[in-house]
Amino acid sequence: MNLDSGPPAAPNSARGLRISLRADASPRIGGGHVMRCLALSEELRRRGAEVFLLGRAERPAWLREQLDHHGLPVLPGSDDPDELVGIAREMALDAMVLDSHTLAPECSVALRAAGIVVAALVDGTTRAQEADLYVDQSPGGRDIEITFPGGARRLGGYRHALIRDAVLAARRRAERTVVGPSAPPHVLCFFGATDPYGGVPVAVRALLATGAPLRLTAVAAGAKPARAIEALPTGPAQRVRVVEPVTHLPELARTADLVVTAAGSSVLDLLCIGCAVAVVTVTASQQPVYEAVRGDALIAGLGSLEELRAAEGDGVAQLRRLLTGPAERAGLARRGAEAVDGQGCARVAGALVTLVEGRRR
Repeated sequence: MNLDSGPPAAPNSARGLRISLRADASPRIGGGHVMRCLALSEELRRRGAEVFLLGRAERPAWLREQLDHHGLPVLPGSDDPDELVGIAREMALDAMVLDSHTLAPECSVALRAAGIVVAALVDGTTRAQEADLYVDQSPGGRDIEITFPGGARRLGGYRHALIRDAVLAARRRAERTVVGPSAPPHVLCFFGATDPYGGVPVAVRALLATGAPLRLTAVAAGAKPARAIEALPTGPAQRVRVVEPVTHLPELARTADLVVTAAGSSVLDLLCIGCAVAVVTVTASQQPVYEAVRGDALIAGLGSLEELRAAEGDGVAQLRRLLTGPAERAGLARRGAEAVDGQGCARVAGALVTLVEGRRR
């Protein structure tokens, strides 16, 4: 497969930087890895780099629409170290960003041995990947800026969260009014585009069980969960609207008084916009994210999905307090926007470009 018709460029040529992002998406693993790569690509392209996505990203359909809308070229990636090096050489890449929980560490070792600058997006653990730049996307208030012996750097903390332009635009346009009990709050409930654990119907049931007035927008990933939501009984001042997964989710979020979601990467987007967020864990792997943002008093923690499903814990009581407590919601929104300022992509892209340009000199 010919990925680049020209010969590999010399390291000191005057051409612009060529950087690939190695990430996959599917209904099973979701689109979080590709979405944060897309966020980084926006800033890298602003800095004049040619950027490509290497991987499998045909589904979910909304994600492919996002990639097409942004004009980010998508080419086949590989999980094999030698094949990945071959692709990098054929494309004359200066750097490759790896964002995967399953990619073998031999891939990063082989790329670095071939002279390719490697950046690894990690979530608390490097999974044995070797990189010139580690970007730790696990939430946490403590900013990480470490240089290791040998020159590798590690960046982390809320200041380095990778936030898309669409989220930043929603942040700039967000205007929140503290509403009283006479104006039912607008609640957005979503658990990712695929919601593989059926979280939205469970969360909607808990919201309705509060008995508090609300206007609820529920994002249903398919006809079956949509029917389950529509079958739930509502109170006299409770209105529910069911929508399909949408690409303009940041715009929906900025108009919401409260967002109920899972403890995934989208939590950082919501904090950046300035949303009051109530968070549920759907897998054990989300627990560190959940504990970090809850420990920093940036979200309301509702516990696990199973606890909410079984009506255990105080999830319904917390939701009732949030629905009837505009001041509490405003406090969460303010603290979240202060913690995640949205400039993470600029900081990370700057560090990566500096590494590459230093190597090319």
